[in-house]
Amino acid sequence: MPANGDGHEPVIEVTEYTDPGCPWSWTSEPRIRWVRRRYGHRVAWRRVFGIQLDGAEGADSEETPEAVRRRWLGVAANAQAPVGARLLRAHASTRPAARAAKAAELQGAAVADAVLRRLREAFFVVGNPPDNREAIGLALEGVQGLDIAALLDAAESPETFDAIEADFEETRAPVPFVIDLQGPGPHAGAARDDGNGRLRYGFPTLLLRGPLGERVVPGWRDLSEYQEAFESLDPALAQIPAGDLDASAALALHRSLSGADLELISGGLVPRGAVRVDTDTVPLWTTPEEAEHLARAGLVAHVV
Repeated sequence: MPANGDGHEPVIEVTEYTDPGCPWSWTSEPRIRWVRRRYGHRVAWRRVFGIQLDGAEGADSEETPEAVRRRWLGVAANAQAPVGARLLRAHASTRPAARAAKAAELQGAAVADAVLRRLREAFFVVGNPPDNREAIGLALEGVQGLDIAALLDAAESPETFDAIEADFEETRAPVPFVIDLQGPGPHAGAARDDGNGRLRYGFPTLLLRGPLGERVVPGWRDLSEYQEAFESLDPALAQIPAGDLDASAALALHRSLSGADLELISGGLVPRGAVRVDTDTVPLWTTPEEAEHLARAGLVAHVV
């Protein structure tokens, strides 16, 4: 494994199977963020964009925008996740957003994280799916450290097309554990038909590999299940002090936090300087710069 940012060799390799337009990945993001902040110095992390929607995959591509949004609301209710009051149009494919997220990795991990977050907010909060070059550009305006022109060009390059095709295929080779998986609801994470007769991982799924073995954390999972999986492969992770996460530092890092983020970090306390941005469900808490971006998209921001 390559060395990580603190110069130490990671113990665990993590593959995250996900998609920018998956509502389960959106609502699971606070817990996955928490895991990455807490265990990041011992983990090598890789994202695989599996393409939830791929053009004419049946009923999903024919739903009305409001039917799609109401389906998102049903998923978001499990975690009080932010969802906007409107969806401008139903989207038929998440490939353009996945290519943008993959291209962002060329500009570093911090930029890639910020780009993926903005793409998800464009889907679920702003309601303007980033499924073409113009919409992607609007979604990514003002991302710190991002060269938008370079990203938009890279997203259309043969190399990115090939990388996303490789992600697409890898996602459709799930490990046996998730095939016919039975588990508690609302989303156990079993492999599912992709609409074209092939099984793929349910999103999100984390595949963990380390010297002590392999673990899979699929679907909608409690934070305790993520912790148990990581700490079973590296018991030293359990010794990390509980107070190593700070809401103000997390806001500076991520620039946008949900209420679920804050519950995990600070017991729900809002960091000083955060701006509340209203959605149809629960607010987002953002930096002033991110609030300005969302306000330009029509959302109401309140300085508190």
